[in-house]
Amino acid sequence: MIEAITELVAERGLDGTSVRNINKLAGVANQSAVNYHFGNVWGLVEAAVAEATSAYSHDIETMLAAQRATLTLMDIAEAMIRPIVRMVVTPQGRGRVQLMARMAGDCGQRGRELLARGLGPVSLQLSAGARQALPALDQEAAGVKILYAFNTVLNVIPDAGLERWWPLETTSRDRLDRYLRDYIVGGISFSSRPLP
Repeated sequence: MIEAITELVAERGLDGTSVRNINKLAGVANQSAVNYHFGNVWGLVEAAVAEATSAYSHDIETMLAAQRATLTLMDIAEAMIRPIVRMVVTPQGRGRVQLMARMAGDCGQRGRELLARGLGPVSLQLSAGARQALPALDQEAAGVKILYAFNTVLNVIPDAGLERWWPLETTSRDRLDRYLRDYIVGGISFSSRPLP
């Protein structure tokens, strides 16, 4: 049922997903199975979001742990981007990424709370790494910029395709990924406040 809700919410959003559709896709005949196992549809959504954010967070933590002792902002950006790029190449992974993007976008406060609960702990590690890489970055700015970077990564990578019609000089996935890393590093490192 978790795979079914992930796929349906990714494709249709939560409003376009019914218990009947979930059961049909999951091959479940008992119409009360969602309520029995998860309490309600939101309980099932919570389980799916927890699974998606856990997989993503684990991959980020693995990449951070594999880096040298001193992290760079490029390491931080790469740790956020590379797992999503790997996830979207499989249907299940793409569904998970799109589910997380839906939680950030069109599932209201409850969806954003679920996403924050799942990604909050790893975002603190990324914020600490950003502050280590750029000591002038204060805790408040690091936290907000990591939030914006997550939002960018979750929405840009699964929406790949717009570049085919946009007036660009390249549509190379590698080059586009490099520019996304540059964009995130630039956003984290730039300050509109004058330094003391």
